[in-house]
Amino acid sequence: MKRISFIRFCLGLFAIALSYACTHSPQGPYSDRYVVVLSLDGFRSDYPEKAYTPTLDSLEQVGVRAAFRPCFPSVTFSNHYSMATGLHPDHHGLVNNFFYAEDLDKIYTIGNREAVANPDFYGGEPIWNTAQKQGVKAASFFWVGSETPVQGMQPSIWKPFDSKVPFKNRADSVLAWLQLPEETRPHLIMWYIEEPDAIGHRATPDSSATMAVVEELDQLLGYFFAEARKLDNFKKIDFIVLSDHGMATYYPENYVNLNDYLPRDSFDFVFDGVPTLLYTKESYRETAYEILQTVPHIKAYKKEEVPEKFIYGKHPRVGDLVVIPDIGTYVQFRPESRPRYAATHGYDNFEPTMEAIFYATGPSFKKNARVPAIGNVNLYLLICQLLNLEPAPNDGSPEDVQLLLK
Repeated sequence: MKRISFIRFCLGLFAIALSYACTHSPQGPYSDRYVVVLSLDGFRSDYPEKAYTPTLDSLEQVGVRAAFRPCFPSVTFSNHYSMATGLHPDHHGLVNNFFYAEDLDKIYTIGNREAVANPDFYGGEPIWNTAQKQGVKAASFFWVGSETPVQGMQPSIWKPFDSKVPFKNRADSVLAWLQLPEETRPHLIMWYIEEPDAIGHRATPDSSATMAVVEELDQLLGYFFAEARKLDNFKKIDFIVLSDHGMATYYPENYVNLNDYLPRDSFDFVFDGVPTLLYTKESYRETAYEILQTVPHIKAYKKEEVPEKFIYGKHPRVGDLVVIPDIGTYVQFRPESRPRYAATHGYDNFEPTMEAIFYATGPSFKKNARVPAIGNVNLYLLICQLLNLEPAPNDGSPEDVQLLLK
């Protein structure tokens, strides 16, 4: 009898150990859960009030909507990588869409494929690395940072950016990934659409053309969710729809050309626009700073004196002088001036016109809830919470993340 009892006891321990192994596998106890994040570039927070967006409206009813504050500068590459890492640009090193990296003696521009694919520009740990280190497969369709092996890693599925890929094809790919065999199926998917940013730049955020694109995107979302509901794993998916920044109309009367005030040959590097980063010759720094104080429609700071609210200026890649234009002001520094856009972004990230969207629905989120503004660096921490991942160091706030969850 004792022998039988001992065998039963051993079998019981084995069952407990097996249960523990199953529930504490590398993917953690939520290994059957999924997170799908879509970014709509330049989708300003008030667009749903200006256009007909029944899909986004329904997402708010069945989930949670929050005001989403970008990091400074409120530009595309910096903010997508901030959402991926949970770090402010000053902490991950992608300090603008265009900048000089003294540590690498290289220039970064978003149109330079060699720079975009160079992992030396990218600090921090993107969420797809965090996931895959812990056994959760990840996929990216054009998310900033996924085209380069940060820490020597990339998502198990990723694609180099190609604007020619139709938006519906991107949606269909995401749906197909969610139906892959379990051994290859990603449980984290992040995908990207470059509108309504492109139309907003050309036609202004208040134009009928921009609202038409907003409504087309809402229809695409309607198609995506209608197809997603057919999936066997639909009820296990947490969906997030967000954007990286807003958009502000440019006013020609506020245009500033720094070439009218400063000699270009007194600077080693100049990256104009919003914001403008100036890398001065050391002997000219104080003079340039004093002159910039007289220029209308801008605020100019020494990098070490940028206001604390921006969490910006400590990274060595930030220019010696940081020029932040007033909302609606465009800045250039060139002999022949010609503003590129009818509207732009990159301004003070606390300005309402820079505010982005955030909608989330699924088994983890509150329903029919509206949440005050939260920083977009919280996306990294939120995904870690949803997939039960141990986060890398980040700037997110657990308290803000909990505002979104049941």
